[in-house]
Amino acid sequence: MEKNELLTCYYKMLELRHQDEMLLELKMKDLIMDGYHPYQGQEAVAIGVSAVLRADDVVLSTHRPQGHAFAKGTTSRQIFAEFLGRQGGPSQGIGGPMQFIDYPNNFFCGSIVGSGITVANGVALYMKKEGKGRMAVCFFGDGASNTGSFHEGLNLAAIWKLPVLFILENNQYGEAMPVREFVSADPISKRAAAYGIEGITVDGMDVMAVAGAAIAASEKVRQGAGPILIEAVTYRYKGHYGGDPDHTYRTRDEIEQWRQKDPIPRLAAHLLAIGVPEADLAQMDQQIVQKLREDQEWALAQPFLSIEEATDHVLIP
Repeated sequence: MEKNELLTCYYKMLELRHQDEMLLELKMKDLIMDGYHPYQGQEAVAIGVSAVLRADDVVLSTHRPQGHAFAKGTTSRQIFAEFLGRQGGPSQGIGGPMQFIDYPNNFFCGSIVGSGITVANGVALYMKKEGKGRMAVCFFGDGASNTGSFHEGLNLAAIWKLPVLFILENNQYGEAMPVREFVSADPISKRAAAYGIEGITVDGMDVMAVAGAAIAASEKVRQGAGPILIEAVTYRYKGHYGGDPDHTYRTRDEIEQWRQKDPIPRLAAHLLAIGVPEADLAQMDQQIVQKLREDQEWALAQPFLSIEEATDHVLIP
């Protein structure tokens, strides 16, 4: 990746990190009135995959969608508004943090673990028949790899050679349980071989590694080779949800060890090594924080939908 591309990745990861920190604060103030699942630590996955996304590709996300939506084109201002249940969000606040769609950006999410996998197949089947080189990109977590949707979905996608790029974010925990206590395969990407498709494991704390794997895989998927599974090994710094007592199932030392691999300072070190001035990175950080503060203030000032507006699409009163 060239310097400008890396700077773009750095900017996006930094914006995503700061936005996530601010959203968590809003959740702890009870201003986000639904489950909120922090994404801090996993930014390299969403932003790395964004390097291969076309506007007409479709992204299927999870109960932790803010990073994936941002990578697909949803703005931070829109994300703030949606999570706060306000007008101005992609679904006008009706979807909230786990159920919104951004139709203009071809983004969809849902809170049922693994549910996006089979939906992605349906989208990809249409794309295959359409024949325009589009693909579905489906994000899910390590816990979803134990669901029936995962096994049925990968099997069907393989049989029909569907243009799906499956992105498994292995953040080391299924809620409070360590992944090695509930997934037999190590790495999880080995499960792809059972369905005759390619499985790749990549360092999910390295945006360049994620982007490189995604670029190579997407070229094959678009050319009709069928689905590919990428397992990005990453880590969530915060609990499974806002207020999660994560100290009961993991240690501070463990979190600190993973923070040593933080994708943001890791890319910053690379940028400094190739000649980007440190002052430029510091200025970028200040600009992002100021922008996000303005976005948050705007979102907080937006109205909620009225009862009539919130239910005008319901078939039966």
